[in-house]
Amino acid sequence: MITILAHYERISLFHTMEPFFQHLSAKTPGGKKLFHLTQSASWCLRHDKNSILFMERCFQHREPLDLTPEELGQIQKLRNKYKTIVFFCGQSEAGTNRLDLLPYVDRLFYKSIFTDRKNYLKNLYGKNLFADYYHRTYGVRDTPSYTGSGSLPAQAADKPELSWNIGMGSYPRPHWPQRTGTVLARLGFPRLGRCIGTSRSREPEDFSGPRRNIGIHARIDPVSCPSIAYQRRLFLDTIAGHRRQDLFLTGFVSQDQYYRELEDSKIVLSPFGWGEVCFRDFEAILAGALLFKPRMSHIKTWPDVYIPYETFVPLKWDGSDLIEKAEKYLGNEDERRRIASNAYEQYHRELSGLAERFKNLLGVYFL
Repeated sequence: MITILAHYERISLFHTMEPFFQHLSAKTPGGKKLFHLTQSASWCLRHDKNSILFMERCFQHREPLDLTPEELGQIQKLRNKYKTIVFFCGQSEAGTNRLDLLPYVDRLFYKSIFTDRKNYLKNLYGKNLFADYYHRTYGVRDTPSYTGSGSLPAQAADKPELSWNIGMGSYPRPHWPQRTGTVLARLGFPRLGRCIGTSRSREPEDFSGPRRNIGIHARIDPVSCPSIAYQRRLFLDTIAGHRRQDLFLTGFVSQDQYYRELEDSKIVLSPFGWGEVCFRDFEAILAGALLFKPRMSHIKTWPDVYIPYETFVPLKWDGSDLIEKAEKYLGNEDERRRIASNAYEQYHRELSGLAERFKNLLGVYFL
């Protein structure tokens, strides 16, 4: 049997834990439940009889970026207790966060990994490649300024493994039902909580048509961390300086209006957030809009909906080609519709392989 130690919050409960919930009813050859789900590390240390531990989205924080002494003590105790520990990192970005766990776990999975493994050998500012880019190129600094080291020795560069990203799970994402569901999960009822907060997106009525009367949807939320937020600032400044600002829809609206607008939009601009892969990417694809997004060639992720000019239109990280490509694809409806349709089909094709992927990655522990 396998114990799953989970940290319940909205991303975990309704997205990254999707494959675990799909397999919670699985049985061992002897008829016992294969997985035991808990949110208590103390229970694991005091009462658990299993020898395999899956940890999902534990030790999640922004500052400090490394393990605290309390966390370090806890993971050391867990390491002493369990024969096998598999850790699923909840970090949003491909980067060098949580590499300090490698001495204590047998496998370390990320939602995205670097295409070039040499990036794991670098001391990246903010422990991710795009924050490092804006720091080096524009002199952006966080407060307090990041000074830690997050690199790996060369012999360990292949240790980070790819699992799955937030494309899993429930779309659209209703705020209050999911918040209620998260509370119920933390009270000890995770299955009930998921039932309350889970929703399913409907297929877009049309990838074109007269309904799509919004040019480019660019309602971009602020992010508190300067090195993370700088890309969004560049895109918004580019839009503000364009002679045809009416082509772009910016500002803030309610969640319900936001989803209605996506279905009425030809193009959706989705810059990086805390990580490269964003909820907005999949929301745009499910709404039948064309996805505009900064170049993603530096990472590998799954589901992979980032095939340049086939499932999305890549943009330069400085936003300098945004206007040119906006005018191009707003003026070419056939091409816009082709890429949007491809993305929708690619996304669902990838999702259909979730069970197989889950077993290929982790089946050694329970097949």
